Amino acid sequence: MWLRIGVILSIIILFSSCSEEQEIKESIEKKSKVNKEENYGIPWEKDLPTAFEKAKEENKTLMIMAVSDGCSWCKKMKKRTLSNPEVAKRLEKYVLVTADRETPSEREQLPEFKHVPIIFFMSPQKENLDNMRGYYAPDDFLTYLNEFEDN
Repeated sequence: MWLRIGVILSIIILFSSCSEEQEIKESIEKKSKVNKEENYGIPWEKDLPTAFEKAKEENKTLMIMAVSDGCSWCKKMKKRTLSNPEVAKRLEKYVLVTADRETPSEREQLPEFKHVPIIFFMSPQKENLDNMRGYYAPDDFLTYLNEFEDN
């Protein structure tokens, strides 16, 4: 009798842990789908170290957009401005990466800031070349890029 109870309990534990693993897997997949949708086709690098390395290899300037969860202006900037076809074409000159304001290891790699969205233009050697804070419409953003690239 104890053997049967032990076998039954083992089966229950096995199925419940499989169910938990499946839930975790589905949660991760759901989050990654949301992240892809929120990127609006923008080719962001996965993290700051990777972005800086790529910028060194390709001799490009980095465009780092600092964001936070729930920032509606950050989402609008990505959706309306950075994914605009004209802007996207111009951004091919840069290595693009986002940084989470709430993640200390990411925030520490950037100049000091309080509000998001903020976009830093940095050299591969981590020198801050310029920054722009807030939301910009596509035409205004292109005007800014023209001025930044002329300097």
